Amino acid sequence: MDYKKAFEKYVDYQQDLHTKNQKRIRVGLKVNILLPLVFLLLCFLTQGSKLVFLLLWIGSLFGISAYLMYVEFTDYKLQEQLKDFFDNDTLENDNLIGESVDRAEAIVTNKIDKIDEILEEKKEEKKQKIEDTKQKVIEKLSSRKEDDEDA
Repeated sequence: MDYKKAFEKYVDYQQDLHTKNQKRIRVGLKVNILLPLVFLLLCFLTQGSKLVFLLLWIGSLFGISAYLMYVEFTDYKLQEQLKDFFDNDTLENDNLIGESVDRAEAIVTNKIDKIDEILEEKKEEKKQKIEDTKQKVIEKLSSRKEDDEDA
């Protein structure tokens, strides 16, 4: 038995599934846009109950969202299996949806860190200002006390 050929077939099968999952995601997103438009058109073209179309629309959105989450989760598990066969450095986890989310998270984290730095600087400035004001008040009180004692 040639294990290398079997392994290559398995990897090819996994990569084909990944490609199919990418297509499924694209189709799911298109359906997520088109199906509500169809329900909207039917709602206005027919004299049926608007509540029925609203419920159908909401139900379809939940169904499509569940389908998209299922496809993404199965693809994630598939990528994890492939990662187990290779070194972690040789195969990068190729998410279908989350790449822009990861970039956005990094950007937001950087912005939050900058805001924290600015707030710390402002906090230190305010503390210094309070200390200066406190010293001035103490000096004025001590000078008044001296003036009262002199008088």
